[in-house]
Amino acid sequence: MREVEPGTTLFTDLAIVGSGPAGLSLAHEFIGTHTRVVLLESGGLNESAAIAPSEKYESTGAPRCMEPRKVRNRVFGGSSHTWSGKCRTFDEIDFESREWVPYSGWPISRADVLPYFDRAAALMHLGPNVYDEALWTLLGKDPPKSNPRHDGLDACFWQFARDPGNPMEFLRFGPHFLAREAANIQILVNATVTHINTNPNGRKLVSLEVTSAHGRTVSIVPKVVVLAAGGIENARLLLASNRLLPNGVGNDNDLVGRFLMDHPRTSLGEYAPRIGRLVEERLGLFLLKHNGKNHFYSPGLALSPARQRGEHLLNCAAYLSEHRAEDDPWDAMKRLYKRQSQNYLRDSISAFSDPRLLMSGICRRVMGGRNITHKLDRLAVDCLVEQVPDPESRITLSERRDELGLSIAHLQWKISELERRTVAALAHAFAGEMISLGLPSPTPPDWLPGGDLDAIEFTDTAHPTGTTRMDEDPSRGVVDRNCQLHGVGGVFIAGSSVFPTASHANPTLTIVAMALRLADHLKDADLR
Repeated sequence: MREVEPGTTLFTDLAIVGSGPAGLSLAHEFIGTHTRVVLLESGGLNESAAIAPSEKYESTGAPRCMEPRKVRNRVFGGSSHTWSGKCRTFDEIDFESREWVPYSGWPISRADVLPYFDRAAALMHLGPNVYDEALWTLLGKDPPKSNPRHDGLDACFWQFARDPGNPMEFLRFGPHFLAREAANIQILVNATVTHINTNPNGRKLVSLEVTSAHGRTVSIVPKVVVLAAGGIENARLLLASNRLLPNGVGNDNDLVGRFLMDHPRTSLGEYAPRIGRLVEERLGLFLLKHNGKNHFYSPGLALSPARQRGEHLLNCAAYLSEHRAEDDPWDAMKRLYKRQSQNYLRDSISAFSDPRLLMSGICRRVMGGRNITHKLDRLAVDCLVEQVPDPESRITLSERRDELGLSIAHLQWKISELERRTVAALAHAFAGEMISLGLPSPTPPDWLPGGDLDAIEFTDTAHPTGTTRMDEDPSRGVVDRNCQLHGVGGVFIAGSSVFPTASHANPTLTIVAMALRLADHLKDADLR
């Protein structure tokens, strides 16, 4: 934006607001087409407070521990700069209308999204999209011996998206997703959309007002705009575009910003390091070699759909979280290799302090296809649970302003009793499963023995979801099945904000799949 003359008007076929996984995946599908694309990123190619407005927001609901930077990354590549690469598809039940989950049910089925999951996996350099008990066969394990024995639990897996050029890093979305020969795609960084302009009755997109941190303002006139700025920013931008329409754009039914969900996370218990080694044999990382590439899968245990239906519970899954010792040799070696050590002497000593641990790790990786052995302080059993869509859990505009004079987002995030009851059910089932395997159950959290569900301490996971939800009925949703804003021509939305429900699965793979689906729809519309 610093190279664009203030007051300039740029005409394009498609404008994409946000360069995270949703925006870049969408733009990628238009490489080499006749569609003119302008991709707008509020931040720069690298993070800098001097380039973009800060990511700050207000929160007065359930406690949120994630720093705003991890929730709203204003940098080219978006939230992929702070994610853990964790991926899995949504389950069949996640798309269903469930009588015990108000406002549940997607207007599309899992079958509608399935081919896009596979395309998304290819774009993200993932291995096979297999996340249930069928993966045991691919791993060369005996499924009957490996599947859960405890009634009401299913085997579930996640895999980790790695950078093909640097397997030690998680996949970062960035300029490499757009080939240099993509002459039809123009990228503007340091370009914050400050207002969506419509015609007087709010029924048709007219233009976008775009401002830099240095006060330069230009106008983008697209045939179509896709908001791909994240679960908070998509809703905030619609609400803040209120010069003509007091309630904001696309908000006739006061639904924009409502149904804010995340993935509440809590611990189901802990293991001491020595005992935890035994549990890691069952639930530690597995390596799958597929088409000449290494892919890492993390196993876990989830409440089965049958149990969810039978006991009116939510989708919820448990997995192991390593809390590594500060002097873990492998982490010390990694810091030295990446030249990120803050204390070269200390890390050098740590790296070679336990040769037996290093040899054990190498043998496990090379011979057994398992994760390397780290030095641990403790091993936690964590879980993620989906949320009940609640219209009172929402984003509104604060009276506080950011550096560009825009109202920042105010979050009122709510967690219901059903989330707490679901987590308790999984905690008991997990402990029972460990005992049935002849393994110790974890030391339980304080709330579990007495059943004090109100004492469960949740944290957010930087997965804001649902604030521009999808539904064919404008009285229940902000966008339709094709992610077009109800009642406003030319405005579409991509990202987790359109998800009607959140599953327990990390959202990025589904975000990318839905972006590819939207790209196909826009191509069919022929934007030229």
